[in-house]
Amino acid sequence: MPNPQLLCLTPVVALFASGLLSAQNTLYISGGGNSVQINNSHVVHSDGDLNILSSATLVLGSTGEPNLEVDGHVDNATDATFTAGTGLLELTGSSNQNIDMGGDDLYNLEIVNSAGATITDPVTVNNEVQFNTGDITTDATNFITFETTASSAGEANASHVVGPVAKNFNSTSTFTFPIGDGTSLNTLGFTPDGTGATTMKASYSFTEPASRSSKDAGIIKVSFVEQWTLTRESGSEDGAVTLEWDASSGVTTHTDLIVAGWDGTKWANIGGATHTGNATAGTVKSNSTSAFSAFTLGSTTTVNALPVELVEFTARSIGDDEVVLKWITAAEINNNYFAIERSSNGVDFESIDSVSSYGNGFSTDLQSYGYVDNNPIKGTSYYRLRQVDFDGTYDYSNVQIVNFDGFEIVDMYPNPSNGEVILVINSSQASTVQIEIFDAIGQVVNSQQIEIFEGSNQLKNFINGARGKYFVSVTTSKGEHFGYPLMVIK
Repeated sequence: MPNPQLLCLTPVVALFASGLLSAQNTLYISGGGNSVQINNSHVVHSDGDLNILSSATLVLGSTGEPNLEVDGHVDNATDATFTAGTGLLELTGSSNQNIDMGGDDLYNLEIVNSAGATITDPVTVNNEVQFNTGDITTDATNFITFETTASSAGEANASHVVGPVAKNFNSTSTFTFPIGDGTSLNTLGFTPDGTGATTMKASYSFTEPASRSSKDAGIIKVSFVEQWTLTRESGSEDGAVTLEWDASSGVTTHTDLIVAGWDGTKWANIGGATHTGNATAGTVKSNSTSAFSAFTLGSTTTVNALPVELVEFTARSIGDDEVVLKWITAAEINNNYFAIERSSNGVDFESIDSVSSYGNGFSTDLQSYGYVDNNPIKGTSYYRLRQVDFDGTYDYSNVQIVNFDGFEIVDMYPNPSNGEVILVINSSQASTVQIEIFDAIGQVVNSQQIEIFEGSNQLKNFINGARGKYFVSVTTSKGEHFGYPLMVIK
């Protein structure tokens, strides 16, 4: 951001222009038809609030990016005028900031405040919302609307919108709503079928969807932990919905996922036309739909959406004759035991032992489990958990791959990264691997085939993209897949 000149209005400094401008804790722009203009790339900073009083005018110029930094609340009177120009309103406080633009638009909005900001009156952004640090909180009445050409940048787990966001569409381009629950970013994308003027509004909630037992015959399960809401506020365009999952979503086989939409009586199968990522993190895109309400992840097989909330499952080789399995649950409902299953080919599994539930089948606390296989398969082996309920129904975990002599990804660092990431791979023989890096909406930003040699290999990759969530996918020459989430914090 350009910063050639800085005018800092502190609690002990006052700047007067024919009596129009003052700053003592609060920067006031007084009324009576008076006007203040910030031009070029000048920066004005207020250590306190910004109050644009009745009938006053504040103009940000249309040359460069005039920057208005505010540490406190922003209050633009309904009969005052704020002209956005090509300017930036930057929220730079250290406590939560209330933003009331009095019905006027913004051009650029940036949040650099770990305490966050709250929208207290609806506001439209014409160009970009820049997420740096902190969340922006909205509600059903007071929310941000992205204009047709507006976009977002930098959204991440630590900085996104908590609450509804609206978007005006007039093209078939996908818009990804930068929404989450204040802890993690869980976006929703919408791709209109046509170019008719249409406004959509989206929000996310980490709560169990209602009426999960009412579903299409083709849906075996729907998520029990999260849901998105997408409504058509105006216009008539239908379109496709893209949902994003992460490690807390309970996904085990991502290619079995579909988008499930509530049609008023049941969860309907909207389809899963496109998948990205892996069981840890990725996206699924639906077919076109005309029914807009609640959406969540659904599964067409039993190998998904565990009734036990499995936080972690790992399998590691120790020495030459042991495999140590560890798993953690965050919640257990009707859980009888875990069967330990093993395979030499990743297809045909056999049960080698079982571990009973520590919580007598019901728990809302973290439970840690462990098991040691003292007679493992040499070479490559595959492990999974079969979680069995008291009524005999069961679900599978994701599959973990163990190599005693073969291919192993030892580490991926740094994570978070500034764009450079190093993969450490041990291999018992020379081979090739395909490395692909996906952004948060599933687009490939880097793809390359790399030769690896016997022993330890350090493979360096670069991500030339904005800050946010990425997914690193590694495929071996034998078709084995490994996937890791990566956070870029440029």
